[in-house]
Amino acid sequence: MFLLAWGPTTPAECATSADESDKPTGSRIGLALLPYVLVVIIIAITKLAKPVAAFFSSTDVKIPWPGIYGNLLTGDGSPSTAAIYTLQILSNPGTWIFVTGIIVAIVYGTNSSGGRFQTSVGEMFAVLPRTIYSLRMAILTIASVMALAFVMNFSGQTTSIGAALATTGAAFAFLSPILGWIGTAVAGSATSAGALFANLQSTAAAGAGLDPNILLAANTIGGGIGKIVSPQNLAIAATSVDAEGSDAEILKKAAPYSIGLLLVLCVLVFIASQGWLGSYMPH
Repeated sequence: MFLLAWGPTTPAECATSADESDKPTGSRIGLALLPYVLVVIIIAITKLAKPVAAFFSSTDVKIPWPGIYGNLLTGDGSPSTAAIYTLQILSNPGTWIFVTGIIVAIVYGTNSSGGRFQTSVGEMFAVLPRTIYSLRMAILTIASVMALAFVMNFSGQTTSIGAALATTGAAFAFLSPILGWIGTAVAGSATSAGALFANLQSTAAAGAGLDPNILLAANTIGGGIGKIVSPQNLAIAATSVDAEGSDAEILKKAAPYSIGLLLVLCVLVFIASQGWLGSYMPH
């Protein structure tokens, strides 16, 4: 009774009181936007400012891959430069995203939004090893698929599979997005799916008399749709909201949307490959 006398007495008053106390201030909004604004500014400077980009590119280190460089040859018999690994120390956007993360960690660790969210710089930096550990299987899977993509491309397997798929003719246009969808669903990365199937899509398009640009776009978009059902992405989503183990439940609800969008994409790609969209297609 004493507490009720001094606090809000109706549900509406309670809701209003809670909403007012939780209203974000300008500083909290600024802190929330900081990572996104900062990464855009830093990437823009390092990539769009030509003198800066040229300087960073000059720091790249080229490493001929031991045991492969010199043994992997091009069609004319010369050593393939694809066996040279380029270590992009400063020119890689990932470096500057990492730098952004360090800056944000320091800012967040020294600002607690008016005492509402207490943390420290040490606690912010401790997030990195915990994240790497929780995503260790996803990282291993993506790295393995990328390695497989290089082996398949260098050995000619991708070209052979693409030539075989080209025998399906125009029907391959309908199947094209499914490759990107499968690649991303398995690897959890549209980048990995592109590395694995882009050359295959191009080879099959040439053999089937289809526009390779359409099939490459289909592979990329299909990969984006595949992310919806990728186990790695589902695990990341569940972990980020402290709901570990809910992956199966999320997949059950997300899969129908992913499959439905994939079928729509397959139909659109087939229509586009037949030239039925006319002036809607870019030239």
